[in-house]
Amino acid sequence: MDKAPSHPPEPLVFLHVGDLHLTTDEARNAEDFRAILKQIDGIGPRTAFDFVYLPGDLAEDGAAAQYAILAEALAAHPDLPIRLIPGDHDRQFGRMDDFRAFHDGLAAARTLPPAIDWILDRPPVAPAAPPDPDPEVWPAAEIRHFCACEDIRGVRCLFVDVVSPGYGQKGIGLDFRLGRDQTQWLNARIREAVDEKIPVAVFMHAYPDDLREPDERLDIGGLFFEAGVRLVEMGHTHYNELAHDGHTLYAAARSVGQNEDGSVGYAVAALDGPVTSWRFKALDRAWPFVLITSPADRRVATRPATEANTGMAGVEGGRVTVRAVVLSDEAPAYVHCRAGTGAWHTMTRVTDRVYEAALPWPRAARTIQVEAVHPAWSGHGPDFVDTDVIEPVLAFDAPECGPLIPEKPGSDEPNVGAWIQKGVRGDQLGPNRYGRKW
Repeated sequence: MDKAPSHPPEPLVFLHVGDLHLTTDEARNAEDFRAILKQIDGIGPRTAFDFVYLPGDLAEDGAAAQYAILAEALAAHPDLPIRLIPGDHDRQFGRMDDFRAFHDGLAAARTLPPAIDWILDRPPVAPAAPPDPDPEVWPAAEIRHFCACEDIRGVRCLFVDVVSPGYGQKGIGLDFRLGRDQTQWLNARIREAVDEKIPVAVFMHAYPDDLREPDERLDIGGLFFEAGVRLVEMGHTHYNELAHDGHTLYAAARSVGQNEDGSVGYAVAALDGPVTSWRFKALDRAWPFVLITSPADRRVATRPATEANTGMAGVEGGRVTVRAVVLSDEAPAYVHCRAGTGAWHTMTRVTDRVYEAALPWPRAARTIQVEAVHPAWSGHGPDFVDTDVIEPVLAFDAPECGPLIPEKPGSDEPNVGAWIQKGVRGDQLGPNRYGRKW
């Protein structure tokens, strides 16, 4: 077998809380959001994850009173690292003044990457009419883009704003755009990462295929595919979904505010060496929570799939290195793993966030299972025990057998369908696919 892949000591781990659509302080989604933050703030140690991501549509109508609910909820947890971008509802009435004021206040209270100002052609603010019906003659204006580039745990994290460059005005539409300057910025940051062999994760509100301009859809989706962007993490769909084109995993997490997708909660994602992993954590499930971060599951493994980039390179004695992140309010009583239905093998905590074991790998095995047990477990029943299961790659590709260029890059076409173990139902229930009046 190949030499075992080199894993960084700490994978990038983030928590994704889906679209909030906040309206009033007493609404159920506001209560759920506060409960989610409380649960996340109870994770120990705090170094078990890097940040909490809010993917836009924070306020249902982009109104100051709605951002006040959000600001108060976040203020109750001042040490939580937060990263956020706007969604179309944050520009619901063609303006982002209230979002900008909220963002400025949050940036002053805690560390946030600064927004970027670029000059773009923009229509005048309603109700004024454009000087000409041709949008090409609209005047240029300075537009604040709530985008950022950060290198975290050896991963280039790009937060992309597809809302601020859009027009969001009655008669024009709540459209998604990047604009010229942000597109060039995004290209440059990704190309730098490719040259430096740094993995890339992109955080945006929607699929690239949802961009209004056809050229932007192809340009951005094609850029992500060619550059081998590892992960694009999104909101907007209102349901959990995973789509994988052979290079990039597109992951969307269900909405907190408007949803038909089951229990409210949040997603947990990780980039661990060559492997990308994702799983949904239901709020009403007791601790602990397990996410296998290596090897890769066959459904989301990078192609061409080799022993090295799938995490299946062996070590001495026919063993495979298994790594997992365990989130909990206190250290688990034990964490163990097994191949198929074989014997359990104890995993050792090697960092604040990673448990690891050299797992014997019999030829007949088809799955890897990791189980964590909370100290409060009574010895029977499902509470206080959690399990993640993957199907690792068993047949490997030749180096030249990469995936074909997608006809619709950056879309949900290659979605993996239902994957209950990861919290994905596969039925795409929600307003943006089936036209609910939300």
